[in-house]
Amino acid sequence: MIFYSSPPIHESLGLLTLLSCLVQLARSDSVFIASSDYAAGAYGSGPFQSFFSVNSTPSVWNFARPLNRTDVTLSSGYLFTAPRGSDTLSPGPLIYDNDGSLVWDGTSFGETLVFQVETYLGEPHILTWAGDSLASGVGSGYVSLINNQYELVARFTTNLTGITGPTYADFHESRITTKNTALMTAYQTKQMDLSSYGGPSNGYISDSVFQEINVTTGAALFTWHASEHVDPSECYNKLGSEGTSTSNAWDYFHINSIDVSEDGNFLISSRHCFTIYYINATNGDIIWQMGGAKSDFAMGDGASYSWQHHARWITKNDTYATLTVFDNAGEYGESDESNSRGLHLALNFTSMSVELIQDFIPYNTTLSQSQGSVQLQPNGNFLVGWGFMPWASEYSPSGELLWAAQFGVVGGNYNEGYRALRFNWTGEPTAPPSMSFIHTSKNNITSVYASWNGDTRTERWELIGATDSSGSGAASLYNKTRSGFETTITVNTAAHRYSYFAVRALGSGNVPLGISEFTNNGNGVAVLVNGFWRTVLVTVAIIYTVYTT
Repeated sequence: MIFYSSPPIHESLGLLTLLSCLVQLARSDSVFIASSDYAAGAYGSGPFQSFFSVNSTPSVWNFARPLNRTDVTLSSGYLFTAPRGSDTLSPGPLIYDNDGSLVWDGTSFGETLVFQVETYLGEPHILTWAGDSLASGVGSGYVSLINNQYELVARFTTNLTGITGPTYADFHESRITTKNTALMTAYQTKQMDLSSYGGPSNGYISDSVFQEINVTTGAALFTWHASEHVDPSECYNKLGSEGTSTSNAWDYFHINSIDVSEDGNFLISSRHCFTIYYINATNGDIIWQMGGAKSDFAMGDGASYSWQHHARWITKNDTYATLTVFDNAGEYGESDESNSRGLHLALNFTSMSVELIQDFIPYNTTLSQSQGSVQLQPNGNFLVGWGFMPWASEYSPSGELLWAAQFGVVGGNYNEGYRALRFNWTGEPTAPPSMSFIHTSKNNITSVYASWNGDTRTERWELIGATDSSGSGAASLYNKTRSGFETTITVNTAAHRYSYFAVRALGSGNVPLGISEFTNNGNGVAVLVNGFWRTVLVTVAIIYTVYTT
């Protein structure tokens, strides 16, 4: 305990306010349920949680509309999202369970937009992008394939050989095909006569490109350029003052998603053309285009979209298909509708018409100016990520809102997440479990904190005592059911003679999965404190020094 003499009242209020902020932000293994304080910003614009056992400060969820129903069962799996923004303390890929508890902190891989599970060589892998996000709304980087032991398997980028202008391996999309090849978006700056569009004759465009790539060699197997197939006059991002140099090249098309049908052809989304294109995988020709200025389909009531993201096939045959797409319905400075929507659409290839099956309305009826995702769940529900707004929500097939949660208070550049998706995933990290503890000598109580970043198999934690760091004379002291990311075990050290502790993860049937290092439990007040909580304790000590000197 820290004691200090009382400073003047105005200084005391400042100290209490700062300490209050620290306590509000440093909440271990937190999930908020319908918290008005969270929504009002009492925990900051980008609330986060922290842990004793690991140095991790991921975004924390507030289930503003919790499920609270016994007649609804969610699909199994884990939530994959990658919060980012100026108020997001630790941007990057994060996995949570359906209750909002952290499973894996992958922020060491860096800020990302693409973050999903793909099958590569018959096994599930995490696919994530890393690089630099540019002011123009595109990125320049590479894609990593990570196995279920969280080991890097492959890293690849686009291969636009022979290109003279600046080229960016973009963050908007990457996929793994059934051929174990990779798909990836890119942007290439190239010179173009823009006089027909109100620009200079020696102007510049940022051409949307996608490639199919050999993962192991990096060789390009297929390359498609928007400028070779779609005239800028068909799109809605007006030239304005852009296009005068390579630094402000005109992004008239803006590719942001790729999907592959069973016949191998490509489905791509152009945000700036309000159009979804079906591309021949052999010669790159447009087979058909849906939406926008030159739609091959008649769009039914409520089926149109604008500034859209994340087009994905659901079913497809020669006469009929269904797909999902996120309808942003606006962009920066423009609102086409009062709110964005998730869309479930039906395509009739005989009548060449599109009908709305169902739309999904946001909990807070807001417009997401960029990003977003819609994902069909195995049980028929739909999971929607709201992109520019730091929210995710799930709906029944008929559009009934089942739950809605936020991972930030203020959206936009402050807190946002490109997509929110759910995947089945079994994490088997090779790194050992983590442990820390705090010992109180006054009553001989030790609180032990156990976690294992990325592991999905642990059901119980076993506390083991030993006489030295090698584990000599090891004995089981306590066994406790796993609780969230970090499980707390409280023991009375007077009841045993062991000077060293370790924690062992136990799976189904109490099968041992992994064990931490044996660590001296010491005799001090704070023996071992990791992560953000150490910063809090140090900060409190500094405050004490400032106010008493």
